[in-house]
Amino acid sequence: MSDENTKDDSLQPSWAAHELFALGLTLVLAVWVVSQYGKESRPVSLTTERDEARAAKRAELAAADDDALGNFGVVDADRKVYRMPIANAMRATVDQLAAKSDEFHKDLVARSEKAAGLAVATDGIDLSDPDLIVQGKTLFQTKICFTCHQVDSAVPAPAGLALKAPIFLGEFWGAEREVHKGFGGPITTVKFDEAYFIESVRKPLDKVVKGALSPMPPPPPIADEELTALMAYVKSLSKKEEE
Repeated sequence: MSDENTKDDSLQPSWAAHELFALGLTLVLAVWVVSQYGKESRPVSLTTERDEARAAKRAELAAADDDALGNFGVVDADRKVYRMPIANAMRATVDQLAAKSDEFHKDLVARSEKAAGLAVATDGIDLSDPDLIVQGKTLFQTKICFTCHQVDSAVPAPAGLALKAPIFLGEFWGAEREVHKGFGGPITTVKFDEAYFIESVRKPLDKVVKGALSPMPPPPPIADEELTALMAYVKSLSKKEEE
């Protein structure tokens, strides 16, 4: 009897076999789930999102650059802004220059002076106005311009002699003079006119008269009205020398 019971128990699977079977089945199911749904459930890398956003922005900026290089803003007679190809804009500029060169040149100079901070509104101002000249003469004294720039043949300028500063004697307004581009720079010829006078006061280091031993130091802040009065006074000093 005991021998039969022992023989029957040995034929039944052990608990270890059950555990191994369950473990194997679990592994198979896990592999199948990962293979089927792993890519869909995987989180998107934040670095990848940032790189894609940057690439899109670069493409947008590159497209904007291409558009800007191929177009040019133009303002017509009605002050309306529209865009046109650069080639057409250049052709229109050349046509304007050929049709009315003097007016177009003055407009370009005015824009350049405004961009450089050298523009002073003198339209409608009479530089020969005696009151304006008197005001400029007073400023010429109070701002000690007389110490370097001689305006009277009988009264030398104290510092002007040593520094060889420009003198305001004779017929100099409208005449050409040689200047250095920057102190000690290459020499060029300029015309002593309103634009040159304004530049000389606003940016004295840009053009230095040939022969001067030192550029004029930058003056203290000066208002446009004061500059206009000074210009009127200096222009009034330009007279043909008596023979």
